[in-house]
Amino acid sequence: MFEKSRSGGFTLVELLVVIAIIGILVALLLPAVQAARESARRAGCSNHLKQFGLALQNHADAKGSLPGLGSKPHTSFSAHARILPYMEEKSLCDLIDFEEPLMLGGGSSVCVNPVQAAAAQSLVTTFLCPSDGGTPRFSSLLVFSGDEALSAGTNYVVCSGSGTGTNYDLRYPSDGLFWNDSAVQFKDMTDGTSCTIMMSESLLGLDCDTFGPEPQDPKRQMASMCSQFSLNTDGPGLSGVTNPDLEALVANATFWRGVRGATWLWGRESATTFSAYMLPNTAVPDMYAKGTGFFAARSNHPGGVNVLFADGSVRFINDSIPRVVWHALSTRTGGETVDSEY
Repeated sequence: MFEKSRSGGFTLVELLVVIAIIGILVALLLPAVQAARESARRAGCSNHLKQFGLALQNHADAKGSLPGLGSKPHTSFSAHARILPYMEEKSLCDLIDFEEPLMLGGGSSVCVNPVQAAAAQSLVTTFLCPSDGGTPRFSSLLVFSGDEALSAGTNYVVCSGSGTGTNYDLRYPSDGLFWNDSAVQFKDMTDGTSCTIMMSESLLGLDCDTFGPEPQDPKRQMASMCSQFSLNTDGPGLSGVTNPDLEALVANATFWRGVRGATWLWGRESATTFSAYMLPNTAVPDMYAKGTGFFAARSNHPGGVNVLFADGSVRFINDSIPRVVWHALSTRTGGETVDSEY
């Protein structure tokens, strides 16, 4: 009798075993691949901040000081706009007429001067963090003469200081490096350039506004408190807002705006600045009223944010940094002693 030959195919059990092994390998390898990709994105973000650092230093060498945010909040240009020639973006800089206002009209006007429209719509890759993942074009902040025009956003924000007291109101000098009409020199940083923050990053807004007791996304929307507060007329700050409990304050918010980082061209606080009042990546949403407010450093990098210091170095700061240290690093003349390990 002839013995029946065995088929060369896989049995169902063998096939299931192979599938299970492949699934295990994928489960093991996928986190490593994702971690490698995020590491590359974080390195790219760090490189962008280093380019900002070099440009800011070159601006200080050429002009005698760091750029300010302009003298009039509603019509002034950002520090980003003023350092374009030092970031190999002269052609973009040539689109800006610094002798003309950015906005038309007064008060809270967001109507872009047609002279500045081309620049306002121009995306700059160096101004965007590779890890963000949000849309860099916005329709819900600036108004253009063309119906389809969108403003170009940014992830990178200059440090206005600690935000303590009334330092969050950039109409007046703050304890940081940037405010309206500021012109800080490196000799003014008595805390040391390696211990003074120049810039960090923030997540792009949702580009939509929502109503209700909770934001749609607390990391990408800001609590609008314009109806609850007014600016002091005889000094800095919002009326009754000094070292506030923000978690308690924003609990009363019912209107949430998604315009964080909505334009790199405007020197407005919510667009191109942050303070160290809140820790990096805090769960508490940003808050603003009458243009000023509290805006945190945020990112999609796991565990922290990239931070540019005045000496040109970029360091990754963990979300768990002690608050007192975070505040100290944000000031230029605080006189604090900061441990190198933080």
